[in-house]
Amino acid sequence: MDLKQTLQALNKSHTAHLDAFTRHAVEDQLDRLRMMRIPDDGLGVGDYLPDFELEGTDGKIWRSGDLLDRGPLVLAFFRGGWCPYCELTMTALERARPAIEALGATAVGIMPELVEHVRRTATTRALSYLLLSDPRNEYATMCGVAYELSADYAQVHQLGHRDLPKLHGDTRWRLPVPAVFVVEPSARVIFAFSDADPSRWPNPEELIGSLNALSQAA
Repeated sequence: MDLKQTLQALNKSHTAHLDAFTRHAVEDQLDRLRMMRIPDDGLGVGDYLPDFELEGTDGKIWRSGDLLDRGPLVLAFFRGGWCPYCELTMTALERARPAIEALGATAVGIMPELVEHVRRTATTRALSYLLLSDPRNEYATMCGVAYELSADYAQVHQLGHRDLPKLHGDTRWRLPVPAVFVVEPSARVIFAFSDADPSRWPNPEELIGSLNALSQAA
């Protein structure tokens, strides 16, 4: 079963066990995001990746320009270590990492949590690619993939004992939509995916295929 199928199977199982309030809050949040066109109006193919300076789990400040000097990037936005869909996707990206690096690219994950929480996720999930902290979703907002939670959806997280503002060093309830980009060394985006639904994600083979095409065009 590939990543897409695994995520959809998890979503089907998860949705079947939701209470009425949670199901309505989740569906309403998805409808709001689609109406607001968050996934459609964010960073896309042909756009240029905004510069970033973000702290990694090693305590070092990583700059986009320095990483792009090494080669292409596969840049993924994850909602957090608490998200089961992100967990599966993070692990899939780790499995794809050797193939990504073999093509001269660097895999990078960005999470809105404070760096100590990002570090815990990297250790718990045995992730060896670069994970960066984006407190308050500031960089995700620059890339057009962050959104503010509805009151009911925020309550769902509160009932699940997830204090997102505290995890993010924020005063507002915000998250990024799941998103992944392949970026060539010039900072131009050559592959872009984002979706309101956290259970949707491209298979890593699509990212590798984009890198292969870039390598053959060089």
